[in-house]
Amino acid sequence: MTIIDYADNMIAGVVLAAGLSRRMGQFKPLLPYAQSSIIETTVANLKQAGVGKIIVVTGYRSTEIAQQFLNWDNVLLVKNYNYQHGEMLESVQLGLREVADCVATYVVPGDMPAIAVETFIKLRQCMAQTDAKVVFPTLNGKRKHPPLIKSSCFPAIWNFGGEGGLRVALEQFLVQTVCVPVKDVGCTIDADTWKDYMRLQAYQSSMERT
Repeated sequence: MTIIDYADNMIAGVVLAAGLSRRMGQFKPLLPYAQSSIIETTVANLKQAGVGKIIVVTGYRSTEIAQQFLNWDNVLLVKNYNYQHGEMLESVQLGLREVADCVATYVVPGDMPAIAVETFIKLRQCMAQTDAKVVFPTLNGKRKHPPLIKSSCFPAIWNFGGEGGLRVALEQFLVQTVCVPVKDVGCTIDADTWKDYMRLQAYQSSMERT
């Protein structure tokens, strides 16, 4: 698929990287991946997909993450000062406030660098074709990361105070949600644990050989 520059369409990305990496035991955003780090690759994939504005929500070791993006254009870092006690939804809400001027935004876990550029583009094209408010990729019929969320949904997410985080907050828009089938295994692989990280590295190696 041809890579199309969608920056003029004001598509944004919010990358979540505020956590403590407790389960991993090492700080996963800065772990090596591909030719750089997990967090840099995650952001680079968004940029390659034509995302015009990227917000990285940091918390723990925020200064070290900031050092990775000193020379990057259109990448803004926002710190969640409540990262030790807050929920992931709080980071989502902080990020969305920074992209309220955009048409829509991807919400991407910062430890999922294997999501294919083509997947981001498919979601964008689907939203343009269907006028959906939320678009998810699906693999084997199950929803995966990342959702693409239209800005008209942001106020409801900012004001959501229930349990279940973003997943439940987005249930308000089920009627306007569309799913796009993909073959992208990268949508399923994160780095929560060391075993996950090894799987991520193995997947990257297999992709490099194809």
